[in-house]
This record gives sequence, C-alpha cells and structure tokens, in this order.
Amino acid sequence: MNPWRAAGAVPAAVPERLRDLLDGLWSGQGYHRLDDGTATAVLRRPVPSAGGAYPVQTHVVVGASAARGGGGRSLEPGRYVYDHDRDTLLRRDGAAGPGAATHVVLTVQPGRSYGRYRHRAWPLWIADTAYALAAVEFLIRAGRPRPLTVRLGPGAPLRRLLGVPRAGEHAWWTRSGLAPEIPLASVELPETWAVDAGRRDALAARRSPALSEFAAAARARPPHAAGATGGPLGARSVAEASGQAWVLGAHRLEAWSVPVDADAPAAAVADVLWRAHREAAHLCYSGVLTGDRRSRPVSGFRAANGRWIVHALAMLPPRPDEEAAA
Repeated sequence: MNPWRAAGAVPAAVPERLRDLLDGLWSGQGYHRLDDGTATAVLRRPVPSAGGAYPVQTHVVVGASAARGGGGRSLEPGRYVYDHDRDTLLRRDGAAGPGAATHVVLTVQPGRSYGRYRHRAWPLWIADTAYALAAVEFLIRAGRPRPLTVRLGPGAPLRRLLGVPRAGEHAWWTRSGLAPEIPLASVELPETWAVDAGRRDALAARRSPALSEFAAAARARPPHAAGATGGPLGARSVAEASGQAWVLGAHRLEAWSVPVDADAPAAAVADVLWRAHREAAHLCYSGVLTGDRRSRPVSGFRAANGRWIVHALAMLPPRPDEEAAA
C-alpha cells in the first residue's frame, strides 16, 4: 500500500454498505501457494490478479452535494483511500469531488507488477482493474434496471476526480512520500445501492483452479479428444502463445484477440483490452453463481500468426464434491 498516512490521511469510519463492498472485493481467505504447495505471504483475494501482484488500489470520492442517508450509510464529502493491508479507510482530504455523486475509483500502483513482468505489465494493469471493476458491478448490480455509470482511463478526468497528477510527474508524488498511482476506472454509485449478500458470499468462495488440476485433466483426456470448446487447435494456440501448457487441460476456453497491425490506433487496442477483460471477468463471476464452471484467467501472450491474444479464460467443471453439494 501507498503510505497515505504519511501524506496526511487519517482513519475514517466506514459506512456499513461500503464495508460490505470493500470486504466483497478484497477480504481474502487463505494464502497463495507456489507450484510445490508452499504457502506464500500473499493473501488470496476474491478478485483475481495476474501472478498475485494485486496492483489495484481503491479510492472513494464523495461529491459536495452527494445524497447522504442516516444510520451511518454515507461519507462526508472528500477523498478517501482504502488501506488494503490494514483494512482501514483513510480520508485523504476534505476536498469534495466534482458534482453530486459518489465514485469508487480504481488505480494501479505499478511497482510489484512491473518488477515481475517489466514491459509486459501494462496490459495486466488493465486486466486487474477490469476484473475489480466487474466485481463492483457484480456485487451491486443485482436487480438494477440499468447498468452503472463507468468511466475508463487513463486520462485527465479520472486524475481530476482524485486530485492527483500524471504518474510520470514524479516530483509531486515523491514530495508527498508516495509512489505514483495510475487511475484507470471509476464507478458512479447510485443514490440507493447495496451489496447482494448471496453474490458477496459466492465471490468470496471463488478460487482459480490450481495449475495441477488443468495438467491432470490434460493427462486424463483420451488421445485426439477435442478438449476445450473450440477444438484442440484453439487450446494449443493459446498454450503456445502464452507459454503455459496447462491451458491444454481446459474443458472450455474463451479467448479474445486483435489483429497485429502497426497502423491500428492505440484507442482501438485499448478498447479491445477493456472489452476482453470485462467480458472475461463477468463470465468468471457468473460461474460462481451457477456453480457449473471454475475459471482461471490467462494472460501474458506474444503475438502469433498475425494476431495478438489479449486475454483468455480457461475453465474446468466443478469438483465432484461440489456437484454433490449442489
């Protein structure tokens, strides 16, 4: 976490429904494990992250005239940040956000992801943010007649919402004792909203199947069997392009790709990245409700055969004990 306390942020009381949302996104159960089963110090979260790097940070911006109910259901106008490590909401300042709404703003703090993936990290920042954004929608959209208002970044509107400069303006950040953050998405919270308890519990129980499960499924499949939906060639292409052979064990595989074209505008590539990861996240989360599939995101592709696979979702059926319980 960024040391926002050192930059003057102070603890604030968390309204009950915001606590439900933060818990639904980030309250982990158990720790990530290495391939040999050794437990790490990285807490598992309901929202998946590439390599368990968890660069996504959660801010809340309350406008000057945001609707405020009784019973501790709202925050005073200002800018807040959630300390994931200490499970504490901090009030950064009393400067109200623009307009009358309350926004959840998702940023990335690039350090750990960049240290692990270097130049390959930037699409993973979008991937992790898209999965967190889809989780917000999943948790509070149940029964709502229209989708939530979402703004995607990066860009000046999101920076103005948070009151921060570009991540490249290092002097401002380091003078404040902070590492740069990149605002990538915001969700405008409606006047009346609540976390769906059933969805929260289902998301909390979500686990990406272990790589060993996919490998075992691949070994158990008869020779020349079709394998993942879409045929073995599709699964093989995804496995080769990602360098991750475990994908061959998937019973169902969805992939999103874009043509390799040097003339393609950056905005078009960004649109594909956001759309692919948001669709994959919604497919992943819908599976925790139906119980008919378990999903593991696949990232880190190289371009091949004239296309760049920007993301994929590998799926397995429920475990036999889960089917019996259902």
